[in-house]
Amino acid sequence: MEEILKYIQDYGFMTVFAGAGMFFLIKFALLKYQQMERSMLEQGVADPKKHAFFQKVDYILRYKLPDIKLNYKGTYCAGRTAMFSDMLETKFELWRDMITRVCATDYEHMSNADIRQMFTQETLNLVSQYEAQWQQDGVPKVVVSKFHEWHDNHAEMFLGTVDSITLGACFGSQREIINAILEMNMLMVLLTLLDAEKTLGDLNGEISGLEYKGQKLL
Repeated sequence: MEEILKYIQDYGFMTVFAGAGMFFLIKFALLKYQQMERSMLEQGVADPKKHAFFQKVDYILRYKLPDIKLNYKGTYCAGRTAMFSDMLETKFELWRDMITRVCATDYEHMSNADIRQMFTQETLNLVSQYEAQWQQDGVPKVVVSKFHEWHDNHAEMFLGTVDSITLGACFGSQREIINAILEMNMLMVLLTLLDAEKTLGDLNGEISGLEYKGQKLL
C-alpha cells in the first residue's frame, strides 16, 4: 500500500491513474497487501486499533493542514484556505472517530456480511455527518455539492471494494478483513485530499465574493 501512495506522491495523481486505472490500482493494492502482510498475518494479525490509518490522519491534521495555502488566480486567498482546512479537519476527525468505533466492536464474532453492513452504514453516516457539519459551519452549499460530486465515485469505489473483501476468500480471519478494509481507508485519505483540492479549484468564480467566517473569498 505504501508503494502505491509513494508513486502517487512522487509522480502525481493523474500520471499514476492514467496509466493504471482506478480499478486496477485498487486490485493491485489488495494484492500487495496480501503479499506483504501474509507472513505476518499467519503468525499474529496486527491489532486494527494500531493501524497506520490513525497515524496518517493524525499527521495530516497536525502538520499538513496548518501548512496549506490556497491561491486563486495567483493570489493567496485566506478564505479559501480556511475553508479547505476546516472542511478536511471536520471530515478527518469524524472519520477517525468512525474507524475507532469500528475497531472497538466485537468484529471477531461478526460474519462477513455483518462487517460489510457495518462499514457500509458507517460510511454513509460519515458522509451525512460531515456534510451537515460543513453547512452548519458556513461552507457554501455549492462547495458541499461540488465536493460530493467529485468524491461520490470514489466513495462508491470504496464500498465496492468492501464488498469484494468481505465476499472473497482471500482472508482467513475477521481481523484480516478489518485490516484490509482499513488499507482501503488509507487510499481514501489521499483521494479525499485530491477531491477537496479539485473542488475549490473547479469552482473558480462561483464562490468569489462570498464570505466564510468573516473572510471574503477571492
